[in-house]
Amino acid sequence: MTRSVSSIHDHFSRNFQLKILLFLLIPVMAKAQEESVLLTFRHPAIGAVYIGGLYDSRTEQTFLPLTGLFSLLEINYEADAGNFIVRGNFLAAGNPYVIDLSATKINLGKEEFNLTADDFRVAATDYFLSPKVFEKVFGLNFTVDIEHLTMTLETSANLPVQERKARERDRSQMGSSAMNQDFPLGYDRKYAFMSGAMLDYSIMGVYYNDAQSLSYTLTGGMELLGGDLQGTLTGTHDSYGFNDFYASNLRWRFGILNNKFISSFTAGQLSTTGLMSYAIRGVAVTNNPIEPRQMYTSRIIDGTTEPQSEVELYINDQLTDYQRADELGYYRFKIPMTYGTTRTSLRIFTPSGELKVVDRQMQVPYTFLPKGVITYNMQAGLAEPTLNMNPAEKYISHGDVAVGVSNWLTAKIGADHAGEAFTTGKFFGYGSLSARIASQYLLNLDIAPDAYYRLAGSVIYTNNVSMNFIYTRFDGYSPFNSNLALEAFSANLYLPFHFFGINTAFQLGGDHAVLPNSRSTRLIADLSAMVGRVNVRVNYRDNMVTTSESSYFGENNLTTSLTYTISRTPGIPVFVKGMFVRGQLIYRVRSNQVLTSELQISKTLFKTGRLNLSAAYNHVSHIVNAQLGFTLDLKPVRSTTTINSVNSSVSARQSFTGSIGLDAPHGHVDFSNRQQAGQAGADVILFVDNNNSGTCDKGDELLPCKGVKLDQSAVMKLGRDTILRLSQLQSYYRYNLSVVRNAIADPTVVPLKNDFSFIADPNQYKQIEIPFYRGGIIEGSVVLERNGNQSGQGGLRLLLKAVGKDYEQTVRTFEDGGFYTMDLAPGKYTLEVDPVQLNFMNAKQTGILEFEIKARSEGDYIEGLKILLKAE
Repeated sequence: MTRSVSSIHDHFSRNFQLKILLFLLIPVMAKAQEESVLLTFRHPAIGAVYIGGLYDSRTEQTFLPLTGLFSLLEINYEADAGNFIVRGNFLAAGNPYVIDLSATKINLGKEEFNLTADDFRVAATDYFLSPKVFEKVFGLNFTVDIEHLTMTLETSANLPVQERKARERDRSQMGSSAMNQDFPLGYDRKYAFMSGAMLDYSIMGVYYNDAQSLSYTLTGGMELLGGDLQGTLTGTHDSYGFNDFYASNLRWRFGILNNKFISSFTAGQLSTTGLMSYAIRGVAVTNNPIEPRQMYTSRIIDGTTEPQSEVELYINDQLTDYQRADELGYYRFKIPMTYGTTRTSLRIFTPSGELKVVDRQMQVPYTFLPKGVITYNMQAGLAEPTLNMNPAEKYISHGDVAVGVSNWLTAKIGADHAGEAFTTGKFFGYGSLSARIASQYLLNLDIAPDAYYRLAGSVIYTNNVSMNFIYTRFDGYSPFNSNLALEAFSANLYLPFHFFGINTAFQLGGDHAVLPNSRSTRLIADLSAMVGRVNVRVNYRDNMVTTSESSYFGENNLTTSLTYTISRTPGIPVFVKGMFVRGQLIYRVRSNQVLTSELQISKTLFKTGRLNLSAAYNHVSHIVNAQLGFTLDLKPVRSTTTINSVNSSVSARQSFTGSIGLDAPHGHVDFSNRQQAGQAGADVILFVDNNNSGTCDKGDELLPCKGVKLDQSAVMKLGRDTILRLSQLQSYYRYNLSVVRNAIADPTVVPLKNDFSFIADPNQYKQIEIPFYRGGIIEGSVVLERNGNQSGQGGLRLLLKAVGKDYEQTVRTFEDGGFYTMDLAPGKYTLEVDPVQLNFMNAKQTGILEFEIKARSEGDYIEGLKILLKAE
């Protein structure tokens, strides 16, 4: 049965107060005759809820429900109604408690507390304790105002419900770097004959010794014939009459999604992808992802813990996903293994209050492919003209094939055809093997006959210690070995450590090359430490060339620098607050000579501006170099001004950079100081669907708010037309979008879909409409059947759960067994009585109640729901 919103609220305004007054008449096992009272309990982590208590008017004593409050505060408990015992862990796994009412005692840890008959009551649906017992045993100071029927709580303990709310706040911020499983696809790639327009620009003027020049770069993008068209125009003009204008990177690309054989076809100005890159005018075909590959593959992380534990997944120290372990304690995450180093951490919060942490680390080289995946690249065309081009070298082609042999090995072969560019002939072939050993040790072998053979390895440990090396054996002269080296070796070590509580890091690296008649060695050592707000760094560089006759030493410079950032604490003068100061000195050790000294000051101005001042003195040439720079970072444009002085010579440079994006369907032009050409955007329209059409039509109410979040970074701007525009999206990427209910000003509206994904269309704003509807309301009753008689059962906790969604709510019944709740989102739900209270009553629910809230602009109202309990 359905009703309008106005009739629904009129119905409850007439009946709600009556049901409150009739709430919860509980029979108690005590000499005194207590009456039931309904108290309003307010707490920052819970809000305002109603708690049913007992009140003895003769002794003016109040009793509060034990499991009802522990459930509300999410304190771990397990009730044994047959033996009048409640046990669990109080706040932490190592702090067990046992409440034994039959023995009239409470044990908390190693302490024991005795109870009297005036400290508790036993009822049909719960045990009731006096507030003084809660305070004495558990440190929970409940204050009851019986005159106003209110109750408050004061405690120094950090309650589990508070910890969960804090975790939920952290989870609400997830998304910037999360790469979870994709949500259901709501908006697929939409192809158009011609659509969108993005233009990036950079204009710079230079003044130097009475000479002026003006240069500009314009990079544009749009969708044409279903593909993305992009190109750059560059021009230069100066006071001497020099004018230059040329086009570059002009190409058209057609992207094909979800096809393992081909992902894109490109025509225009390209670069080959072999060991040596060539600029050509031609075509390219590949099945590699359109955008740079980020994820290697997926990996399952699962395990078992206590049932109903909350399990949080951190990837690279950022909260990425979470879930609740099922009734068997099982949890399962499908996580992305990204290229590079991926650190995962599982934080398990058990119902007993224990925190478990499980850390792992994985490494995947950028040359790796998932097992069984085969990729290829093919390019062919005419070389871009150069002054010294040989006509025989005009045609250039390249091809390569790579295969993921296993989860730890990837192989690749390729060949180039580049005229006479190679001494061995027109064709040049190569191959490589990439291996991952024990999850974190990486090895790579490159084989390029008649050119070189190279072996590289690296490792990063969980304590951030890292090492890498590269060994190369050259095979004669080639474009890769212009200095005729025989072999080369390089290595690097990074070692962070703590020294008397100071974060310190030491880095040592170098390389060694063997030539026919000499050897060359270069050494770099770097030590850095953070002492308070001062960053200290010492760097040493040296090199040496050895022949059969003698040795020659090159630079042996010692560079020291101190960097200090002035705090923004009160009392610091405003003109230096937040200022960045850096001093640097370069000293040549062998000649005992100071080479240069430099001082740099940087300060934020007007919140969007940055002033930079620097002065350097060359002690050898006696040259003073001073520079003044000011950057103003406004939302529509970025302005950079630089004035440089070298002794008496002065030069100045002024530049403006920005981007213009055309949102044609809404007649809007978006100005930005960040690049937009080649990228994508989205228009998110949140609205109340007044005519139930599912689309935004005339007369629908727009919701002006930033009410969504993405799983990856993006720029969000709410326009005056109430459209939420997302920019800085990657073309062809699939984004997960979630609705943020707390950001919606009207709490009575709920979205039809909370989570879905969309594919970003290139060089344009994709329109995404999210309809909202008034929340649904349910009303019903709980009936207990005993000895053939049925009666309404009050004082029960009903667990309301959404099917297929992470949503759960507790609904409480009135004295006559009636219940209701409102503001439910469209979808399917289940409703059942709390099993703990069923155990108290020695009863069973005949079946889990199921119902569905439908999407209607006026809201959906379901009445007549009935839950039948049968006493055993």
